[in-house]
Amino acid sequence: MAIALFVANLDETITADDLRALFAAHGEVTAVTISTEPHVQQPVAVVEMATEKQATHALNALNGTELAGKRLYVSYYLPDLDKDITPRQRKTVQEIAALLEETEAKPLRQIEAIVYMCGGRFAMALAEEALAIDAQGGMFTADGTRRTKGGIFFYLARFRMPPEARRIVYNRKGKLPVGGD
Repeated sequence: MAIALFVANLDETITADDLRALFAAHGEVTAVTISTEPHVQQPVAVVEMATEKQATHALNALNGTELAGKRLYVSYYLPDLDKDITPRQRKTVQEIAALLEETEAKPLRQIEAIVYMCGGRFAMALAEEALAIDAQGGMFTADGTRRTKGGIFFYLARFRMPPEARRIVYNRKGKLPVGGD
């Protein structure tokens, strides 16, 4: 059974053949579909790998790597909500919260949901990018105020996660569904 991966932050010049070649180094690629993220008009892709093991290998190997000058963000297209957060993931949540200086319940819950659904490497790559942007003068909002480190992190995350993860992190404020909710 093919396992779908969501790939975000693609350069506009990347083709399905480019992604197929990149992911094929980690297993059998059964399909590649590139589309445009409607809210920001950026290309994203769904890459299907033949097995879960190959998908996991590709996700771990390629998350945070650069392709055509842009850092790739790779996560499962459909998050597995039937597992428990691991001690390693909890530690990653704490590290990211400390880096971003986040202490309030809602952002902490959202960081935990991102780590849980998209993986620690995915979330850490976002945190590193947010810190780099902050160190270069930050990111401004529409009203001219500067975003916090956490604000940059959540802005970047919004369109680098698959739709279901985005819905849980933002619409549900990081509250994971319980019992088919």
